[in-house]
Amino acid sequence: MVEEKDYKSTEQEALAEEQREQVWQGTWGKDVNLYLGKIDNLLAQGTRESRMQIKAMFMDREFFEHYKQVDAFAMMFVIMSIYEMEDARGISPTILEQADTVEGLLDVMFQFKMILYRLDFGVGQETRTELLSFIKERSVSSTWMSVMLTTSVFRPLTMALKLEKIFADEGLQQLWLSILFFLEEYLPGNYRIIARIAAIYRENGRPEVAADYQKRIPEIPEKLQAQKELIFECQELLWKMQYKEAGADRLIVKFMKNKKMEDVLWEFVLEHCTVEDKEYYLRIAELLLEAEEPEKVGSVLKRSLKSAPGDEIALCLLAEIAVNCGNIDDALAYLSQIENPGKLAMKFQRTCVQLKERRQHE
Repeated sequence: MVEEKDYKSTEQEALAEEQREQVWQGTWGKDVNLYLGKIDNLLAQGTRESRMQIKAMFMDREFFEHYKQVDAFAMMFVIMSIYEMEDARGISPTILEQADTVEGLLDVMFQFKMILYRLDFGVGQETRTELLSFIKERSVSSTWMSVMLTTSVFRPLTMALKLEKIFADEGLQQLWLSILFFLEEYLPGNYRIIARIAAIYRENGRPEVAADYQKRIPEIPEKLQAQKELIFECQELLWKMQYKEAGADRLIVKFMKNKKMEDVLWEFVLEHCTVEDKEYYLRIAELLLEAEEPEKVGSVLKRSLKSAPGDEIALCLLAEIAVNCGNIDDALAYLSQIENPGKLAMKFQRTCVQLKERRQHE
């Protein structure tokens, strides 16, 4: 039950917010249309000088601080960020040449956002064609595309992987490259992506840069080279799970079953996994236990102990697996490593000791 003082507090906050809005409207809000009109005039001029004047407006922190709560100004700030990067890279046409009014630019951004939304969630049968038409008609730059992925997409990883395939299939080299670089910058660690970037640099006469990227991938032993693609495929699924891609955890189990992945390959991938969150490994262990893959579970739990030595859950699970395999000594060894064991762990340890003594007297 909400107390009267809570109502008063909420009412006071609402009144304070209303007062702040009134002050803002009286001081700054009255000039919103004036500034939007000024930006429209500068856009209509269509010169570099006029665009620089718009840029100066949004680089003025004091000015933007007053108007960042207005949707049109907030979106124009994103647009100007894109323009600034495009201009620095000599890209033409820039995003500011897509329309000669603020309303027109906002409409273009909204169209693009909705196309990406439909593509992301599989809405409509012609969305891919619609995307390609928009990119061609609007001369969408790789800079513009990258900013959309960080500001306007619900699932950047899912969307980026879809775009990577589309751009590769369509031969849109620059956009394809931008997606590869986007993935490695914002969602690093995918061996397949890194290897592809390294190959591109080698193909373009940049072996030193290619070597730098190649160093990010663990050296695969000669005996496993023939199964490199399988290692990359498995690692990509773990990478997706690391970044909480929907459904990635279930795909890992399906992958194990369908590919019949050897334990030595699985252990190699885990050994070089850079994730330090023990919950990540415990989730994988849980899935593999459900899939009845005890050997692979053991490898996952041992890897988790590198991130959380002495973890009770991981060590108890390893002990349980050892007991099920008849290795009581191994189980006791695992249980002895637990830091500050709880009641259940201590009870499990006593049970293992009793089981060992019973077997010695049989």
